[in-house]
Amino acid sequence: MSRKAPWALASIVILGALASACSFGPPPSCGEEIGGTADTTIFDEYFNGMALVSQQTGQPGEDSDQGARFAQAEALEIQADAKSDVAIRACIQPLSGQGELQYDETETIAQGEHSLDLGTFQPGSYVIRVIVDRTLVKNFPFQIR
Repeated sequence: MSRKAPWALASIVILGALASACSFGPPPSCGEEIGGTADTTIFDEYFNGMALVSQQTGQPGEDSDQGARFAQAEALEIQADAKSDVAIRACIQPLSGQGELQYDETETIAQGEHSLDLGTFQPGSYVIRVIVDRTLVKNFPFQIR
């Protein structure tokens, strides 16, 4: 084996590692301070209840170890019962660590029952972060099959 062969192999390994490091960066974020455990006290201050459901059926998805499971063609929505007018931000992160935020919108909802249309998603695992005044109040992990 020539002396150049080990250097060529080392160069290929280093270039491969650098290329993969670029594609496996941190997951897209809803904000550095957003994540983890939801603040149930603030949730209870603004909401009587909230659910992630199929827009077609109004039913929650099947239980799975990665949250509610829905079919790829199902449009999803958040149903909320607000105690007063409140601005909510819904931010959807892929759990794979790849790609971009799938949804990031803020909407003011009135007191009473309201639905927030989220649309459809590609197969994968996601989490919806529901945020009020820069505070996480609800997490909805879900999976699209």
